[in-house]
Amino acid sequence: MNSFCARVFGLTLLVFLVLAIAVQPAIAQQDQAPHVYHRGIPAGDTCSSCHKVIYDQWKASPHGANSVECTVCHGETTSRDFAGMPALSTCDTCHTDQVAQLKSDPFMKGKTCVSCHQAHTFVEHKKAAPAAK
Repeated sequence: MNSFCARVFGLTLLVFLVLAIAVQPAIAQQDQAPHVYHRGIPAGDTCSSCHKVIYDQWKASPHGANSVECTVCHGETTSRDFAGMPALSTCDTCHTDQVAQLKSDPFMKGKTCVSCHQAHTFVEHKKAAPAAK
């Protein structure tokens, strides 16, 4: 029975390692893959024509309430530099203080705004009440 358990354990470990080795590079490639820009958008269509759920989430967010259009963060949809995932420098354009704070925090090294704030569903931070003395 012990040899059977050892074989099952060994086989399970082998399958796990093969999957870990095969899946990790695919995930890394997906993160590094350039975003394909939207070449042929039919006349009259907007981001909401294809991205209805994301558009509705954006509309309910502070960016939507302040009419910060999709192209402000993502760029022109037909441009080669269209950003599916905008860089931190894009956030820095309007949120200079917050980006500076993020960059100065050692815990946040390598992170961007969307590491914590969902891109289209974020809500504004509520200021914490001062601690009672």
